[in-house]
Amino acid sequence: MQLSEIKSAISQQAQHPTIISYADSNHYLLGIEDEQGNFKSARDKTGKLMSLNSITQAEELLKQQGIHYAMIEIQTAYDEMIGNSSSHHCRYRVEF
Repeated sequence: MQLSEIKSAISQQAQHPTIISYADSNHYLLGIEDEQGNFKSARDKTGKLMSLNSITQAEELLKQQGIHYAMIEIQTAYDEMIGNSSSHHCRYRVEF
């Protein structure tokens, strides 16, 4: 999914712009997530997966598309070690 397609995807379906952060990493993924938890990552014009350097950078890209909120999901290796499912990841909505 191209970055420019995110706005139409969230307006047509029950999907949310999502930024995924993995603890202790300086890479962030930007995309959309549906109500079943399926994540589709944003890709650049050449089709390469977008790996961003900060949540702020991801927010700026969304703002450029006319989107003013995102779900932030923070994943950690600890979740896997103790057997937490993906529904137990730290998630919150941010407005910008």
